[in-house]
Amino acid sequence: MTTLGALSQAWVSAEAALPLGWTIMGLQRDAHAERWVATAARPMQPVDVATGHGGDPVQALLRLADALRDRPSPGDM
Repeated sequence: MTTLGALSQAWVSAEAALPLGWTIMGLQRDAHAERWVATAARPMQPVDVATGHGGDPVQALLRLADALRDRPSPGDM
């Protein structure tokens, strides 16, 4: 798969794992740690955040998707 195809697939994976009302807030390279960070949050409650880290953008998005799926659902709290 091409790099762009893998990135697109990882983004869709992360979006599919978003809880209701959440959005992907960003994907950026942390130059100090030499890694990528993907972040998702509820727009009106930015304190509640999920992140995924990786050596490349695809890995960061896939780890974000995992972190989102591992979150307890609102009914479990």
